[in-house]
Amino acid sequence: MPIQHIAAAADWERAVDIGFYDRSTRGASIEKVGFLHASAGPRQVALVLDAVYADVTEPLVLLTMHEETLHGAGLRVVLEPGVPADPGGEWFPHVYGGPIPVGAVAGVEQIDRPRPRAEQDRVVTGSTTGVPAGAGSRPGSGVQAAANSLIEAHLSRAIDLAASNAATNGGPFGALVVSADGQVFQGTNRVTVTNDPTAHAEVEAIRSAGLGLGTFDLSGAVLYASCEPCPMCLGAALWSRITRVVFAADRHDAAAAGFDDAAFYEYFEAPGRRDAMPVVHHPTDRAAAPFEAWRANESRTAY
Repeated sequence: MPIQHIAAAADWERAVDIGFYDRSTRGASIEKVGFLHASAGPRQVALVLDAVYADVTEPLVLLTMHEETLHGAGLRVVLEPGVPADPGGEWFPHVYGGPIPVGAVAGVEQIDRPRPRAEQDRVVTGSTTGVPAGAGSRPGSGVQAAANSLIEAHLSRAIDLAASNAATNGGPFGALVVSADGQVFQGTNRVTVTNDPTAHAEVEAIRSAGLGLGTFDLSGAVLYASCEPCPMCLGAALWSRITRVVFAADRHDAAAAGFDDAAFYEYFEAPGRRDAMPVVHHPTDRAAAPFEAWRANESRTAY
């Protein structure tokens, strides 16, 4: 996926001289910010020009990089909210891992000097993709479309895992957990292989992420699944503090293939369905003993 970054022409000229680009946005260094601010395509470039560079008169250039090249240089591309406190807003690609080698930049284009906000449009010299007038005034619109390529890449990988697993007598489900720093952990449905009814792809990916990261708290991570997670997997995602879940096929697609979770959803949504598996509350005198032991243990690890 092309990753694009707006840079001051002077900063890019300096990068060419020293061999690497170390600015994050508007002069702030990558070291200070922690990552390179970037955009996924012309529409996001227009949004950033309008929101961040509207008052800038110095020459600007647009740097274009490719995710595969960045990965090859030891850098990570992570999709994150442009405003951390607003995960429902626009999501942008951020590049972690340090300065960008000049050789990792595939293209450099001069950007026309930003016009007044009232004009609500931007033109990138040499670009053949137009941005509708007024696009910059809708920062919350098209969240999925803005970073569609990155999302689809992760979903495509989950689908490939699912299809490969199905071809070798496993369940047709695959999942990825992408951590906050861009590390990827995968899982496939291993129910029939391990005779473990909880070994769903999402649970396997979450287990892999927990082991790989050395923590049970996956805050900031995104779960990508080839199919809509069942109630058990959603519960696992909630317990692991997964920030966001994205899936391709839905429960109806699964039902058409013979995997009908409808009864499980109804179990929680409709009290009348509890007769499928009665859950009985039977208080005892010692029922609270485990919690008392937990509270008394001063060295406990809270989760």
